[in-house]
Amino acid sequence: MTTRFVIGHVRTPAVSYLGKPLQPLWKKYFGEWQDMLAFFHADASAAAQRASSLDARIAGDAQAIGGAAYEGLCTLALRQAYGGTELVEGPDGEPWAFLKEISSDGNVSTVDVMYPASPVWIYLGPGYLRLLLEPLLAYAGKGGWPREFAEHDLGSSYPNADGHNDGKEEDMPVEESGNMLIMVAAYLHRTSAHEAAAFAKKHYRILKQWADYLAANLPDPGFQNQTDDFAGSIAHSVNLALKGIIAVAAMGQIAAAAEHGADAARYAGVAKQYMTYWVQNAQDPSNRHLDLTYHGTGGGNGTWGTLYNAFADRLLHTNLVPESLRKEQAAWYARASNTFGLPLQIPHSCAKSDWELFTAAWLSGFPIKQMLIDRVFAYANTTPDRVAFSDLYSTVTSRRVAFEARPVQGGIFAPLALQASD
Repeated sequence: MTTRFVIGHVRTPAVSYLGKPLQPLWKKYFGEWQDMLAFFHADASAAAQRASSLDARIAGDAQAIGGAAYEGLCTLALRQAYGGTELVEGPDGEPWAFLKEISSDGNVSTVDVMYPASPVWIYLGPGYLRLLLEPLLAYAGKGGWPREFAEHDLGSSYPNADGHNDGKEEDMPVEESGNMLIMVAAYLHRTSAHEAAAFAKKHYRILKQWADYLAANLPDPGFQNQTDDFAGSIAHSVNLALKGIIAVAAMGQIAAAAEHGADAARYAGVAKQYMTYWVQNAQDPSNRHLDLTYHGTGGGNGTWGTLYNAFADRLLHTNLVPESLRKEQAAWYARASNTFGLPLQIPHSCAKSDWELFTAAWLSGFPIKQMLIDRVFAYANTTPDRVAFSDLYSTVTSRRVAFEARPVQGGIFAPLALQASD
């Protein structure tokens, strides 16, 4: 005898968006939760078949890229990425999705949480990424957000997306502007030409505003906060600058999709010009690796970090980072990696699993790719900490440093996202 148990929750409304209550998306199709539950029971067998088919697809794709270790990481990460999101009926009746920043904060749709998570949606369902982007683009595009760069989040306490009309939030100007432009361009790559043109045109004004901010504040981002805020703000960051430069190139692709040919050429040209500066000033005097900071400022000579922002260069086929630097970093990381992975930046020994896999994807074709996959798996498989898959951990001890259950683990799918975009 088989007995089926159902665990779920009903919360109506699901989200408050700028003071407007938004209902969960199921309300668009079912009058009451009992009707939804009845549908679930009737569809359970078919849903199980669909789930098994999805499992087989992911397992096969992951095995082909990184073996059993990569399959195991994807299995761990999938539910965590999707479980941190929620579907609602948007203000105009269209589907939207919101993301909760779990563990590290309770913010609504944090951009620098959505960005590391985005590979899972680029691989499995780019349309879902669009649903997550829409509330952020709508808020900034309709004038609620007053700053010239992209917002950090939609509200300080999920599920209240109250915005930050006073402009006061955890500013990450280059970080979040770059993240938004890269995610939009990645979505355009994975949808139809018709939908790409419509989406790019719909949001062109605000995307161009963010790109113009980047163009005016690069190639050297100065002193800014960035996504690894637990490590503090950083001046003249090589990694942050690279994200911004790739994002300017991404705007060239967005402009092309929106049929703004002159803008497309201009942004592509600016990105190439800034990349020349980046290459000349990011190299350590030893010529063995790139530094943390331009010109070795702030004692940066001899320092290094995980250059995970280069992933977007391959994802979007912008081809800005010279192959010689890919080879250099691959060789350096192979020497510098610890038992459980590559330190995020020295002198610290902690790593982030999402950025490890971003880096593995960027450096596919080199032995370091499989090395990072295997070592992140070794961390996940041996850590003594009994919490939901933590993304910040020690590469020496495999102990959790902070965080748990965060949707950023969607970044584990970076190698698969790269394959899907080729």
